[in-house]
Amino acid sequence: MKGVSYEGVGKIVVKDDLPMPSVKPEEALIKVKYCGICGSDVESFKKAGMYGSGIIIGHEISGEIIEIGDNVKKLKIGDLITINPNVPCYNCYWCNQNQENKCKFAPRAIGTLSDGAMAEFFSVNEERIHILPDSISLEEGAMIEPLAVGIYAVQESGIKIGENVAVFGTGTIGLITILALKLAGAGNIYALEPVESKHKIALEMGAAKTFTPQNWKKVQKLCDKIGPTYIFDCVGISETITSAINLVRKGGHITLIGMDPEITDLKNFYGIAVKNVTLRGIYAYNQDTFKTVINLLEQKRVNIKPLITKIIKLDEVPSAFEDIAKGLHDDIKIMVKIE
Repeated sequence: MKGVSYEGVGKIVVKDDLPMPSVKPEEALIKVKYCGICGSDVESFKKAGMYGSGIIIGHEISGEIIEIGDNVKKLKIGDLITINPNVPCYNCYWCNQNQENKCKFAPRAIGTLSDGAMAEFFSVNEERIHILPDSISLEEGAMIEPLAVGIYAVQESGIKIGENVAVFGTGTIGLITILALKLAGAGNIYALEPVESKHKIALEMGAAKTFTPQNWKKVQKLCDKIGPTYIFDCVGISETITSAINLVRKGGHITLIGMDPEITDLKNFYGIAVKNVTLRGIYAYNQDTFKTVINLLEQKRVNIKPLITKIIKLDEVPSAFEDIAKGLHDDIKIMVKIE
């Protein structure tokens, strides 16, 4: 079997001698069709992250069920599916409260600490599988996982209809967050992004205006000269968090979606207290979010196809990682088609 293995910092390898996955009684075997390259994949490639060396990467997937275990009840061979890649314990306080993304073992997920799905075949517990309706394409199916991140973040933020918002970063998650904010009835959405070629798609997704991050004061002026009530940081580096603290209005809310484990220099952290700002982190989503996303796609409430800017083959993955890791680039979501 062919698949993509993470071998440590700077090492992504395509292997063609991987063992075929076994199928436990409660699992299904998936013939993978599409798998997205996630920002967390690239961050672990660039520097030490949460990924374990030697694992098959990939957690944004769609595929077809080709075998089911003896205890599988709700699936059948031929079903087209996607998966929730988080691996809960099912037995802690948070899991029992339908908050599996806060499981005592989080972050633990398929494609990070255990083998993922950027391979020809992949086996997974039935409970992690979501069937795709006929109206959702396989390409869209592989976008459900990142779409769930943005939808969940906006749901948890408590945003009120008509409130002005700023979004730092218009990569996949930033653009999805803009989509989710439009659905939630946000007022003017201002996107801050260093790659100016991405400004156009931010406007297409629902942003009112776009700026480079160093021009955040222009957003402040547009929001009654006191700043937006809500800010979503989809980058999570020192510079963006500091700018968010400076930009948000007093009594406002900052939601941190992007994550950089190496943040060391936050300026104006004191401003969180002085401005009475609420700063909260968001990690992943729960099963209900996946169901919500599938319903939104089925009802054609969101269009995420423009976010898929390149489709490559398995053999092209290492060079794609090299290109992305070099820095600023025009692509949004690179999807791997597995044939």
